[in-house]
Amino acid sequence: MKYINSNDYFNNVSNPKKFSIKEVLLTGQAPDKGLFVPEKLAQYDPEAIKSFKNKNYPYIAFKILYPYFDEIPEKDFEEIINSTYGNIKIPVKELYPNIYILELFHNWTFAFKDFAAQLLASVIEYYIKQNHNKVIVFVGTSGDTGPAIVEAFWKKENIKVYCLFPKNGVTRTQRKQMTTFGENIYPVEVDGDFHTCQEMAKSALDAPDLKSYNPTSANSINWGRFIPQAVFSFWLYSQIADYDEPVIISIPTGNAGHIGSNFLAKKDIGGLPIEKFIAPHNLNNYLVRMLEQGKTDPEVFDTINCLSNAMNVKKPNNIPRILYIFNNNIEKMQELIYPVTINDETTARTIKKVYEEKNYLLDVHSAVSLAGVFEFLDRNPDCKDTKIGAFLTALPAKFPEKIENILGFSPDTPDKLKEQQDKPDKNVFNLKADDMQGLKDIVCQTNSNQ
Repeated sequence: MKYINSNDYFNNVSNPKKFSIKEVLLTGQAPDKGLFVPEKLAQYDPEAIKSFKNKNYPYIAFKILYPYFDEIPEKDFEEIINSTYGNIKIPVKELYPNIYILELFHNWTFAFKDFAAQLLASVIEYYIKQNHNKVIVFVGTSGDTGPAIVEAFWKKENIKVYCLFPKNGVTRTQRKQMTTFGENIYPVEVDGDFHTCQEMAKSALDAPDLKSYNPTSANSINWGRFIPQAVFSFWLYSQIADYDEPVIISIPTGNAGHIGSNFLAKKDIGGLPIEKFIAPHNLNNYLVRMLEQGKTDPEVFDTINCLSNAMNVKKPNNIPRILYIFNNNIEKMQELIYPVTINDETTARTIKKVYEEKNYLLDVHSAVSLAGVFEFLDRNPDCKDTKIGAFLTALPAKFPEKIENILGFSPDTPDKLKEQQDKPDKNVFNLKADDMQGLKDIVCQTNSNQ
């Protein structure tokens, strides 16, 4: 599989430059701030999908992902998958009749970002060991990506991570998940919002004076962070449905990498009979407005601080990739995607409703996912007999103050999170918004012996 620059696709370049998966992962961002996309999208026949029934997660992950990593010897990639996902926990439960929940928060940092972060780190490590070189990794986070990347890359030889997070945009728990590691991890607290952090991380990739350090990205602009999440829809389907039974899937949407990758499962590409994708957003709802207005470039508003802070993204990075997946046809997107905006009041009300009715505790982002399902069914009661899968993205214990404000008690906290709260900060830097020179100085300072 070769890759092209999304900019070339949108500019109708007749013979675009091709890139290997190694180049894609180790540079992160295509030239001129484009996104790498595969020159063709992998398709899976019905027999392959039927074979996923009763198979484990590593088996399905290998089958779905290998076409996109096929420059790696098959045996090597299978070993990477098995070592990364061999002990993974990803349960599916029926919460209400025909409403299933996919719990993506039982692993390293208790958020769905772990799945892609761990695989990306493993594949980058694979290439570094082959080539005996060094890389630096930039990542901007709204709360969950940073901890997942830090955990995945911690202590990996010849890799240093610069994790930019908004000073007032993450919870204390999330902050401690980034700032207590030390070693090769350099958290950077930025006096700005997530968009500022993300743009600084992207700009660092193109900075001429940082090129000698071999920079790459661990945000979902990197195809290696985007594509592993595509497995989720196939796993969910194997657990709740028999082929060719239709399903509906709800994926809470912020930077649009999570839902974007799962669009690769849709019937005309991945072969899954997904009738509708519900795309619940908080008030930072760029994709909602894009679909409602039928425009690929709606107005970009300032970031709104919402309860679901990891979804506080004013302009998702992955929109060009989603347009590519839909052949730049917004009408096709409107047919498949049900966009919905969930405010904080509805988020809190959903947490209360589900706890009171099912004794099940949601985090503030997973509540947005289920609130989207409830609203969809209110408006489409004829779909109540169709199986719906809601992706739940984080453990409530990552947001104890928010849960306590809503329900009056704090959720149970895993020992790992408790221990992190008492650890001192290590290697933490502070920057003003858009201080690119400051970021370059940090990189130079922490690589002075290189």
